[in-house]
Amino acid sequence: MILDERARTVFSSISEPLICFWGAKASQVRDVYEAYTSLWASTPSEEQAREIYDSLVAIALAEDKCYPIHWLLTELRFEAFAAATGDRKWAALMDLTHGKRVKNDAELDLYNERLIREL
Repeated sequence: MILDERARTVFSSISEPLICFWGAKASQVRDVYEAYTSLWASTPSEEQAREIYDSLVAIALAEDKCYPIHWLLTELRFEAFAAATGDRKWAALMDLTHGKRVKNDAELDLYNERLIREL
């Protein structure tokens, strides 16, 4: 399979849950695809990136996350960062410490969720 065909296949499999479950707009699908591409580049294989993506979609559905597409996009970026650094705990701490968000209980909950999440 040539690269363009592979990219189209990956794009369609990434976009399907976004559109079917959450009615994503084209711009949201594009943003998630770009975050997924970053994740793919940070992991040893596309298969591992796909497993992480599928796990995050399952978590968003099972836990009925508020603004699930935004949550998925944020967590894909975090997972790419964690994979690139090779240290999930450090990546979570850096995001908590240097993230733009105001520190509150929800941010601490997200930090803890990221530490215990097994993908």
